[in-house]
Amino acid sequence: MSDQRPSPRPGPRTIAEIAAATGFSRTTVRFVVAGQAERHRIKAETRERIEAFVATHGLVVDHTARSLRTRRSEAVGLVVPDLANPFFARLTAELEERCRATGRVLLTASSHEDPEREAQAVAGLVGRGVDGLVVAPCRPPAAFKGIGRGGRTALVMVDRAYPASPYPTVVSDNREAAARLTTRLIDIGGAGVEFLCACPELPSIADRLAGFRAAAAAGLDAIEGRIHVTDRDEPAAGAALLAALFGAGRRPRAVMCSSLLMLEGALSALVARFGRLPEDLVVGTFDHHPLLDALPVRILSVRQDEAAIAERAFACLLAEMEGGPREPVRHVMPGQLVDRGGVE
Repeated sequence: MSDQRPSPRPGPRTIAEIAAATGFSRTTVRFVVAGQAERHRIKAETRERIEAFVATHGLVVDHTARSLRTRRSEAVGLVVPDLANPFFARLTAELEERCRATGRVLLTASSHEDPEREAQAVAGLVGRGVDGLVVAPCRPPAAFKGIGRGGRTALVMVDRAYPASPYPTVVSDNREAAARLTTRLIDIGGAGVEFLCACPELPSIADRLAGFRAAAAAGLDAIEGRIHVTDRDEPAAGAALLAALFGAGRRPRAVMCSSLLMLEGALSALVARFGRLPEDLVVGTFDHHPLLDALPVRILSVRQDEAAIAERAFACLLAEMEGGPREPVRHVMPGQLVDRGGVE
C-alpha cells in the first residue's frame, strides 16, 4: 500500500488551498488577493509569496456563497464608447486583469457615444448588482446622480473629465500632450499644420484643442482657420475634412488628427488625391496602433498609458467599494509622444 500523498489538485485554487500551500492564514490571503495588503500592514514578502502563487495557479472563488455572505456581487461594470477602439480595448484588458487578480469579474458594454444607450448600459449593469462602475461618459455628471443601491454603487470616470464632476476621474494629460505634439509638428512641418478634430464637445477632445491652440500661438498664424471640426468621429468624416481643404486649394505639409479614426480618413483622402502618401507629409495623432510603424511617412503619436489609467481607476473603485468616501479628484496620467524617428 503506497504512502504517497495525492498530487495537488490542478487548476485554480481556493482561498483555503492557497492558505494551506503558502502557510499563511485565510484572512491574510483574502486581504492580499483583495488588494488590501498595505491597508492591513501585511509584509511585502508575504504579499509577494501569495501573489506569486496566485499568478502561477490562479484563484477560484465561490461567488454565490460569498455574495450571500457579503451582499456583494464581486462584479465590476465597464461602459466605454467602443470596445473595438484600440485605446478602450487595451484599457478593458488592463481592468479585466485587475478584476481577475482580486477574484472579481468585469462586465462590459458599449455606448457608441449615444447618451440613451449609455443610460441603458449603466442601468443594466446596476440592475445586475455590480459593486462598482467604470465609465468613459458621453453625458455630464448630473446624469449619473443616484445610480445604484441608494446611490452608493462605486463610480469612477475615465478618459473624459467633465467640469465639476463629483466622481473620481482618471484621464490622460490631453492638453499637455497635444501641446507637445503640436510643437513638434511645427518644428518639422513649418507653418503648414492643419488640425482635423472630431467631437470637440467631449472633454478629452476639448483639452486636445486647448493644447493645440496654446502651442500654435507660438508658431502659427490664423490659428482658428487651421482647426477643422466635425461632429462625427469616423473615417468618412476625416476624409471629408481633408477633401474640403484640397477643394479650397490647400495642401497641408503636416496634418494633426484628434483620433485614429480621423487619421484613417485623412490617409484615405491623401491616397485618393495623390495615388499614394506624399513622402514629405508629417502626421500627428492620438493613441497607438501597430500599423502606424509600417506607414511610409513620418508619424508622431501620443500613446496613452492604459495600464496606469486602469491601475489608478481600479484603486479609486476599490477604495469606494470598501466604504471609503467618494472623492471628486481628477487624476492625470502622462502619455508618451512617440516619433517614428525616436521616442520622447
